[in-house]
Amino acid sequence: MMYEIYLLLAAAFSFLVALIFSINLEKEKTGRLFIYLGIGLQFLLLIFRSYYAQHPPFTNLYETMILLPFLFSLRLVFWRNQVSGNTKYWVIGVILLLDVIAIMLPEKMKIIKPLMPALNSVWMYIHVPAYFIAYASMLVAAVLAVLLVIRKDDREILAKKLDGEVKIAFFFLNAGLITGAIWAYFSWGTYWGWDPKETWSLITWLVYSVYLHLRFVRKRSRKVSAIASIVGYLTMMFTLFGVNWLYASVHSY
Repeated sequence: MMYEIYLLLAAAFSFLVALIFSINLEKEKTGRLFIYLGIGLQFLLLIFRSYYAQHPPFTNLYETMILLPFLFSLRLVFWRNQVSGNTKYWVIGVILLLDVIAIMLPEKMKIIKPLMPALNSVWMYIHVPAYFIAYASMLVAAVLAVLLVIRKDDREILAKKLDGEVKIAFFFLNAGLITGAIWAYFSWGTYWGWDPKETWSLITWLVYSVYLHLRFVRKRSRKVSAIASIVGYLTMMFTLFGVNWLYASVHSY
């Protein structure tokens, strides 16, 4: 639909301007106004998509690509002390990149289709949002991890913020795994089927488990923990996108 491309273009432009103004500290307030504008446009797009599709906007790749930027952008407003300085610029850059990818996706991937029977479940409204909330924290954690690796100052502050983000992400990863298992039981009669998406979601969970266990190592290396967070984020990205392209999965819609 034409209104979607216009809203996406406007949102992408807003975040581009926000990035430019935010880097210039003297115009940071103006940059924040464009962040709010971008968030509003993304939200409006999600409302329109949900209304015309008659289901939440997270049932295919295109809807995922317009929902993620909105969730990521909320982190620029809430818990701002976690997303400040260089972290904020990286997050805005990822939001802009996802908007551009959504714009460039083929039109056939943007067509509204009826939900598959397996998706018509109340568990979809719990399982999927839990994972998406985790993804937002995982993005911030990955950015903090990269900064922790490349910077020599403020390392303790970055490490503390990183720990906080991973804890949030891990909590919602657990919520996603548990509710997914319950949903699978009602849909297919089994809690776990070792589907590729399930397997890689477990691998992601294990990577973040390693990160959390490293916290109890007395002389742990901050860089090792940061690398574990980066690996976890890359694993999540492969679970979310790569599995759909490389494997036959009951989770590919």
